[in-house]
Amino acid sequence: MKGDIVLLNNGYIDLHVHSNVSDGKLSVEEIIRLAISCNVSTIAFAEHYNMGSYNLARKLAKDKLEVIPAVEISASLNKFCISKKHVCHIIAYYPSYFICNILDEYEKSRDICVKKTLKKLQAHVSLSYNDVVKYARNKSSIGRFDIAIALYQKGYAKSPVAAYGEFLELGKSCYVEREKLDIIDLIYRIRKINGVPVIAHPKSMKLNFDDTFNLLYKLKENGLEGIEVYNPCNTQSQREDYLMLCKYFDLVPTCGSDFHGMANRLVNIGTGINNNLCITDYSIIQELKARQNAIFRENNK
Repeated sequence: MKGDIVLLNNGYIDLHVHSNVSDGKLSVEEIIRLAISCNVSTIAFAEHYNMGSYNLARKLAKDKLEVIPAVEISASLNKFCISKKHVCHIIAYYPSYFICNILDEYEKSRDICVKKTLKKLQAHVSLSYNDVVKYARNKSSIGRFDIAIALYQKGYAKSPVAAYGEFLELGKSCYVEREKLDIIDLIYRIRKINGVPVIAHPKSMKLNFDDTFNLLYKLKENGLEGIEVYNPCNTQSQREDYLMLCKYFDLVPTCGSDFHGMANRLVNIGTGINNNLCITDYSIIQELKARQNAIFRENNK
């Protein structure tokens, strides 16, 4: 692809990193410096519902780090009746600018969810929308965790995490289900904008092997291109299962730390938990690029 960076070293690949542009702790600048110091040579800022870090990351990385465009989006599994508590997260790699159309829809649903949540909270605490904006991490994009931060700042909980667990989690009194695209619809729309759809941290779906197989059968039929096999939270046994599924369904086995820069998560960029990531196989990137080129050709027949 035009403009690709050719790196001479054999550094680590990390295709799932979050900065404070979404829900990470560190800035884009801090992550770029950290990645370079940790021998990461290829990185993707897979922020939740936005690509706000991509251009800055490329500018800061220069020729020291290959930065791949990516965005993480959650999707509904409701039609499959296999996972009531967990959605499926999809990372779109190499999407075109038209990803903004999808993200705008999610931004509207986020705002609706926040306002419905605050209405429910009025029965328990005194918290206004302005209070949430005051303490929000990104004042132009308010989310559920920003409500948790405001609850903590107003003295209603010992920490944002405690506030989230007491009021906002699934099954709690103020939980509001956020509207999400159906996963097949999301995959279709990602492909239409030349993106490569990959399942992030598959373990989080909490599916057994048979349900995972059946889900992948349907998703592959509808354009899924990969699974995040190499994730610090996947056990060796799970990695082997996912690798076997990748081979069976012709999916790309990708790698990502899901790094957020939070000390309590013990996840390091590029290396995972106690060095259980450390992936240097650049053929992963080459295959993602090949899939993106094939999708582009398919869309432009």
